[in-house]
Amino acid sequence: MTKKYKLNFARDVDTDEPGVLILNLPAGFRFYDELCHTRGFESRAELNDAVKWAVIPCDCPECQKYQGA
Repeated sequence: MTKKYKLNFARDVDTDEPGVLILNLPAGFRFYDELCHTRGFESRAELNDAVKWAVIPCDCPECQKYQGA
């Protein structure tokens, strides 16, 4: 069974820059279209949509290192 990412807004989203939400995925997850663990969004709705459809499990060497594999 594959693991599914669940958004933790306080932990994973950087809101320091006005009008931009930066999603920093934890180890073990990435965006489906590239080996990328961080992406910016202009709205909460856009971010929520990406979490639902664009985040997949990741087994890159960096993620494995942080997961202790």
